[in-house]
Amino acid sequence: MTAATQLEPGRTDGAAGPLRAELQVASVASGLLLLLDAHRLTGRLPLEIQVQVGRLRHAVKLAIQAHAASRSSPASPTPIEADPAAVLRAWIAAQPWAQPGPQGWVYLLCFRDPTTGQHRPLHGQGCRGQYAGHYWGWTQDLVRRINQHHNPTWTGAGRLVQVALAAGLSFELAWLEYPATRGRERRLKNQGSAYRRCPLCRGTGGPLNPAAAVAAIQRQFGGRP
Repeated sequence: MTAATQLEPGRTDGAAGPLRAELQVASVASGLLLLLDAHRLTGRLPLEIQVQVGRLRHAVKLAIQAHAASRSSPASPTPIEADPAAVLRAWIAAQPWAQPGPQGWVYLLCFRDPTTGQHRPLHGQGCRGQYAGHYWGWTQDLVRRINQHHNPTWTGAGRLVQVALAAGLSFELAWLEYPATRGRERRLKNQGSAYRRCPLCRGTGGPLNPAAAVAAIQRQFGGRP
């Protein structure tokens, strides 16, 4: 995959103005594909993500072809069915992180040792010693959801937290973002390594109080959420 070297976002060479942004998106996307190929990561991704990578690769290919055609014959319009701008917009609109939806809280829980107060991951039974040190969640009612997580008999969202409690761990509310959609939560999960965002693990902050956080947002937004 050599798409990154073929696109020049700073030049349009006769391409229509609206196409410039799409070419820039295609350039960034091609760089991502190059990294996936260089590190041989594509085949290790879950199947549904591999499908999306394939669609992205096809969209970038169309963008490159249209860019090359516009440079050779600027007066020739690109056929509607091969319009890279439309293809890229359709692909982006189909992604979970681009979906509109209700606004709420994205929160990060950090699993702790109740005796020492130190970070302590939950060690599972998966292959290669897999374990979980944090939990990402989304809710529209932060205080209620945190109380649910503290309830050992809670059977709703957050099964991982209940397993951690059953294993003798506790948790602290480490990080918050508001307003945010479910797509934002999925995007943060897909980035991996929650440690990078956890102020408790990095020693840059302390546990958060959900009620105080909600009160602060209500003051800022005039009674919401």
